[in-house]
This record gives sequence, structure tokens and C-alpha cells, in this order.
Amino acid sequence: MPSQKPTLIFAPGAWYPTTAFTPLTTILESHGYTCHTIAFPSIQQATTVTDLSADIAAVRALVEPEVQKGNDVVIIVHSWAGLPVNSALTGLEKTSSEGGKGGVVKLVFISAFIPEIGQSLVSAFGGTPAPWYVRDELNGTVSAATPFDLFFHDVPNGEEWAGKLRPHAWATKISPATGAAYQAIPSLYLHCEHDRAIPIEIQKLMVEKARSQGAKIATESIATGHTPWLVDAERVEGYIRREIGNV
Repeated sequence: MPSQKPTLIFAPGAWYPTTAFTPLTTILESHGYTCHTIAFPSIQQATTVTDLSADIAAVRALVEPEVQKGNDVVIIVHSWAGLPVNSALTGLEKTSSEGGKGGVVKLVFISAFIPEIGQSLVSAFGGTPAPWYVRDELNGTVSAATPFDLFFHDVPNGEEWAGKLRPHAWATKISPATGAAYQAIPSLYLHCEHDRAIPIEIQKLMVEKARSQGAKIATESIATGHTPWLVDAERVEGYIRREIGNV
């Protein structure tokens, strides 16, 4: 039997371990939600990845079984993960005509990239890599020069989290999006007002551009940096539960 509550699938941003979401999923599971976190190959096996296909497959590998069970799915998307997630959901959206069939019913973006089809992360920002990217060309990876300052400056144990980040496959920064799931799936966007990695102005521009192309995206803001659930997990889980309560 399909579960009454939607299954929650978490998509971590570049460099982040899957355990980064544990403070959030622990609370949500206590409220009866089934939670899964995507282990992106471009983070777990960074030196072997040459495009987005493995990451797209990793998204589908978690979403498809839930849809086939008849379950509704909500995907929580952080930062870079907007690129593979938006490229991975073709045919997995839920439409009103499908009756009892499962499908992805909502996307929750947390300071996440919203790409157009054919757009890579680097091309979306003018074709010039961020100045804080540190490339390892021999291994085909990229790291962040100052991860604590960029991602965790307001997190109580931010230095510890910064030390858990892993190199990310450079190819995923320059590979184009192959889908724009936000055009078909109702979405939420949690703006992070003090984000130093994706400034609030950029977050808002991406949302407005998507809306101008017909996307339905509701927004809310939180006064944190790039990783709000590690600052206030209860506030973020409350936001998620409130906003998906009518799914």
C-alpha cells in the first residue's frame, strides 16, 4: 500500500557528505516520514565521473522505486544538486490525471541552482568559475578554498563540517542540464539571506527567471548562511512539514 505521507529524498550540494542532512532527517523521521539521501557519484567517486549521467542515474535510482510503489515524493535540493535533480525527473512527475499513481509532487530548493536546459553551473554564472574554486586538474576534481567561510560560518560546529567535505568532480560544473523539472513540478525555494556561496541576490534572480518562464515557485527566507538546517534544524523541518502538509 502507498504510504500516506510523501517520501522525502534529500539531494546534498557539491562536496557535502550524505550525513550532512542527518540532523534534519532524524527529526522528520520522528514525525513518520521516510527519508532517503542521494549519494552522488561525483562526490563519492569524484575522480571517475566525467559528466552528469551518473548523478542523474543516482537520483532516479531513489525516486523511481518510490513512484512505482505508488508513493508521492518530495525532493529537498541543496545548492549544486539543482543541476542533476532538475535533469533527472522526466516521466516521474505526478499529474492530476494519474489518480492513485505515485510521482514527484514537489521540489524544495534550499539556496539551490535552478538551471535552464543546456546550461551548466559555470555557464550560468557567465562562463567564469567562482574565484574560490580550487581545481585539481590531474584528478579532475574541484574543492572550495574556504569552506568554513562559504558554507558553515554560522553553524555552531562549522569547522567540523568543513572538514567533512570531499573533492567534487569538475565535470559536473561544466556539464549542461538536460531537464528543467521545476517547469512541471510545483516548487518551493528557501532563500538563505546570509549565504556567501550563492548570494541572496543571485538566488532571487534565478527564481524570478524561472517564474518568468512559467514555473510555479513559492518562496520564503531564512536569516542564515548556505546550510540553514545545521543552524536551526527545527526551523527548517518545520518549514518543510508546513509546506508539504497539503501534498
